[in-house]
Amino acid sequence: MTKDYTEEVKELIEKYKKEGFEWGKPVDYLEFRNGCSREEMEKEILDHKNIEFVEKQKEQGETRYKLYFVYSFKTGRVYVLKFTSKIRIITAYIIGKETLKHYKRKFKKG
Repeated sequence: MTKDYTEEVKELIEKYKKEGFEWGKPVDYLEFRNGCSREEMEKEILDHKNIEFVEKQKEQGETRYKLYFVYSFKTGRVYVLKFTSKIRIITAYIIGKETLKHYKRKFKKG
Protein backbone atom coordinates (compact mmCIF):
# COMPACT_ATOMS: atom_id res chain seq x y z
CA MET A 1 0.00 0.00 0.00
CA THR A 2 1.19 3.50 -0.85
CA LYS A 3 1.48 6.05 1.95
CA ASP A 4 -1.14 8.82 2.04
CA TYR A 5 0.25 12.36 2.39
CA THR A 6 -3.10 14.16 2.76
CA GLU A 7 -2.31 15.73 6.14
CA GLU A 8 1.11 16.95 4.97
CA VAL A 9 -0.46 18.63 1.93
CA LYS A 10 -3.21 20.24 4.02
CA GLU A 11 -0.55 21.81 6.25
CA LEU A 12 1.41 23.04 3.22
CA ILE A 13 -1.73 24.53 1.64
CA GLU A 14 -2.48 26.40 4.87
CA LYS A 15 1.11 27.66 4.99
CA TYR A 16 1.22 28.90 1.37
CA LYS A 17 -2.37 29.98 0.70
CA LYS A 18 -1.65 33.64 1.54
CA GLU A 19 1.00 33.76 -1.18
CA GLY A 20 -1.46 32.68 -3.88
CA PHE A 21 -1.15 30.40 -6.88
CA GLU A 22 1.01 30.09 -9.94
CA TRP A 23 0.31 27.90 -12.94
CA GLY A 24 2.54 25.46 -14.80
CA LYS A 25 0.33 25.46 -17.90
CA PRO A 26 -1.78 28.20 -19.47
CA VAL A 27 -4.83 28.75 -17.26
CA ASP A 28 -7.27 28.94 -20.18
CA TYR A 29 -6.07 25.52 -21.38
CA LEU A 30 -6.62 23.99 -17.91
CA GLU A 31 -10.05 25.65 -17.64
CA PHE A 32 -11.07 24.19 -21.00
CA ARG A 33 -9.63 20.75 -20.24
CA ASN A 34 -11.33 20.51 -16.82
CA GLY A 35 -14.59 22.31 -17.54
CA CYS A 36 -14.22 24.69 -14.61
CA SER A 37 -12.81 28.15 -13.95
CA ARG A 38 -9.51 29.14 -12.39
CA GLU A 39 -11.36 30.32 -9.29
CA GLU A 40 -13.17 26.98 -8.92
CA MET A 41 -9.89 25.05 -9.15
CA GLU A 42 -8.19 27.33 -6.60
CA LYS A 43 -11.19 27.11 -4.24
CA GLU A 44 -11.25 23.31 -4.50
CA ILE A 45 -7.57 23.06 -3.56
CA LEU A 46 -7.94 25.49 -0.65
CA ASP A 47 -11.07 23.71 0.65
CA HIS A 48 -9.52 20.25 0.15
CA LYS A 49 -12.76 18.55 1.30
CA ASN A 50 -13.00 15.99 -1.51
CA ILE A 51 -9.40 14.77 -1.32
CA GLU A 52 -9.41 10.99 -1.41
CA PHE A 53 -5.66 10.43 -1.47
CA VAL A 54 -2.34 12.29 -1.90
CA GLU A 55 0.73 10.72 -3.44
CA LYS A 56 4.19 12.25 -2.96
CA GLN A 57 6.59 12.18 -5.91
CA LYS A 58 10.25 13.07 -6.22
CA GLU A 59 10.98 14.27 -9.76
CA GLN A 60 13.93 16.19 -11.14
CA GLY A 61 15.15 17.05 -7.65
CA GLU A 62 11.82 18.50 -6.52
CA THR A 63 8.89 17.24 -4.46
CA ARG A 64 5.50 17.10 -6.10
CA TYR A 65 2.15 16.07 -4.69
CA LYS A 66 -0.54 14.34 -6.71
CA LEU A 67 -3.95 15.11 -5.18
CA TYR A 68 -6.86 12.82 -6.06
CA PHE A 69 -10.26 14.49 -5.66
CA VAL A 70 -13.21 12.11 -5.94
CA TYR A 71 -16.74 13.41 -6.48
CA SER A 72 -18.59 10.15 -7.08
CA PHE A 73 -17.83 6.58 -8.13
CA LYS A 74 -17.67 7.86 -11.75
CA THR A 75 -15.84 11.18 -11.64
CA GLY A 76 -12.85 12.86 -10.08
CA ARG A 77 -9.95 15.17 -10.76
CA VAL A 78 -6.22 15.02 -10.17
CA TYR A 79 -4.03 18.04 -9.40
CA VAL A 80 -0.27 17.90 -9.44
CA LEU A 81 1.16 20.56 -7.11
CA LYS A 82 4.47 21.70 -5.80
CA PHE A 83 5.19 24.33 -3.22
CA THR A 84 7.69 27.09 -4.05
CA SER A 85 7.07 30.58 -2.74
CA LYS A 86 3.46 29.95 -3.86
CA ILE A 87 1.21 26.97 -4.54
CA ARG A 88 2.21 25.93 -8.05
CA ILE A 89 -0.38 23.95 -10.00
CA ILE A 90 1.69 21.97 -12.46
CA THR A 91 -1.33 20.34 -14.11
CA ALA A 92 -4.89 19.21 -13.52
CA TYR A 93 -6.95 16.60 -15.30
CA ILE A 94 -10.26 14.78 -15.03
CA ILE A 95 -10.40 11.08 -14.21
CA GLY A 96 -13.27 8.77 -15.10
CA LYS A 97 -14.83 5.60 -13.76
CA GLU A 98 -12.22 3.09 -15.00
CA THR A 99 -9.30 5.18 -13.79
CA LEU A 100 -10.99 5.65 -10.41
CA LYS A 101 -11.37 1.88 -10.06
CA HIS A 102 -7.65 1.49 -10.70
CA TYR A 103 -6.74 4.14 -8.12
CA LYS A 104 -9.11 2.74 -5.50
CA ARG A 105 -7.34 -0.62 -5.77
CA LYS A 106 -3.90 1.00 -5.71
CA PHE A 107 -4.62 3.19 -2.69
CA LYS A 108 -7.02 0.95 -0.80
CA LYS A 109 -6.86 1.79 2.88
CA GLY A 110 -6.81 -0.81 5.57
